[in-house]
Amino acid sequence: MNSAVVAETFSNDKKSEYIRFAEKLGADVCFTSDKWICDTLRRSPAEKTGIYTLYFGRIPALHKDTVKYFAIISLVQNKSIATVKTYIGDLIRFFDFWTGYKEDNALCTCNEFAAADFYQHLESRELAEATNIGIWSSMSTFFKTMNGWDNKHFKNPFSISPYCRQRKYYEKYIPEDVVNQLDHIFKKDEIDLYLRCVYWILRLIPSRISEVVGMPIECLKRFDGKYVLFIPTWKQNGGWRRPITRSIHLEEKGIAAYLIRLIKEQQEAARQLQEYMPDNKQGALFTYRQRNLFRREKPYYTRLCFVATRDTVRTRFQVICTRYGVRDQNGNPYKVTTHQFRHNGITDRLAAGFTAAQIADMTGYHGDAMIYNAYAHLDLKPETIIEKQKFVSGKPGSHDERYILFGGRILNMNEQLEKRLLKNLRAHRVRGGICSDITGCKSDMWNCLECKFFVPDAEQRDYYIEQIALWKAKQEKFREFPLIRENAERNVKLFECVLKKIDKDVIP
Repeated sequence: MNSAVVAETFSNDKKSEYIRFAEKLGADVCFTSDKWICDTLRRSPAEKTGIYTLYFGRIPALHKDTVKYFAIISLVQNKSIATVKTYIGDLIRFFDFWTGYKEDNALCTCNEFAAADFYQHLESRELAEATNIGIWSSMSTFFKTMNGWDNKHFKNPFSISPYCRQRKYYEKYIPEDVVNQLDHIFKKDEIDLYLRCVYWILRLIPSRISEVVGMPIECLKRFDGKYVLFIPTWKQNGGWRRPITRSIHLEEKGIAAYLIRLIKEQQEAARQLQEYMPDNKQGALFTYRQRNLFRREKPYYTRLCFVATRDTVRTRFQVICTRYGVRDQNGNPYKVTTHQFRHNGITDRLAAGFTAAQIADMTGYHGDAMIYNAYAHLDLKPETIIEKQKFVSGKPGSHDERYILFGGRILNMNEQLEKRLLKNLRAHRVRGGICSDITGCKSDMWNCLECKFFVPDAEQRDYYIEQIALWKAKQEKFREFPLIRENAERNVKLFECVLKKIDKDVIP
């Protein structure tokens, strides 16, 4: 059966509705203006005016209204203001090409041949591949959305992309030797407090820089003897003002204790500066006083106060890399970007044994597609790949064969991994041991015995002996009923395997 596609008619009533929506985006937004300051979409004091302002001045007059309606529709569809700004920037590139391509500039005349020529145009500009992928995606979205504009319907010429969308860029992963240099540098007291605090949050908790600089002063709370750090995220809720808040549990030990101390110091510093901040800049954790630094004089702080933005942090991080001579393994200068820390955080946690579900909780993702497709650079960690291959193939030394719970300890597991497992919210005690990851389990309790996440408890040895005897009795009792007998035989073998495993690893 053919499915009907209902296209937007763009009637006058519908256009009026869109215009009314646009005018609610900001106090001074007017549809006919080339500059819309959408201050109602401002998410945090860390965002400068340019971040939530849309500019249409460079769009040709013939297509300007079309692009404006496209921007409004995108916002109505819960696209973020940043995404819409990207759409407009990419459309400017297209219309620069399209205006000189044909005398008849109607969008409905843009076909697959024109798209092929635009591809050649992009290739001739020698832009980064990621940039070209984004431009092509923006064009596809634009033509799909505006199909039916002025009652003219056309095939989307950008529906098939000539670019590979699943390619991962390994330069986004910070090499280990560079990370070691940065860790040492960002523990120096001479680095501004707010920059040290931002660095260690990015380093320890995979986050976007917009999320970190958007954190409020009251972001750290005491709970049940530990601390909970609240980090806002806008990416997963369509980019609107009200964020989803991630809660990260921190124990006041080791490097986490250092991070907690930095956050507390930054909270106090930010509170002291609030009286100097305008109303629309108040409440931000990363409020700081400008510091001037001269080579032959001691640094001093001016009376100017600011809220750190993503641009501020990116620029300061790169200045610090230059000042302290950060270099890669080949001796070349290395300038880190803030988003690289997200790639490192996710990859390192996958290598350490965290599940995709755990990382999704930590990062705010709603699934594991982005985690594996864009952020998992395990190819750069061959030792991890080898270990996982052993685990899957069941070779000697795999986790499933050697881990036994005995006396509250998991034998043959390093102490750090054991503590993380036993305190993990996804771990769950089951009859006869513990499940190291109960997430998504759809088995009954008997299937735990053959699950790779099951860690048997040696102190439950008598229970396993009892179960073997019981199932052998059932095996005999129901010998005339094949299905029940076969199930009993299966359970006997499972319990016997666990018992052999316990006796082998625990009893000398």
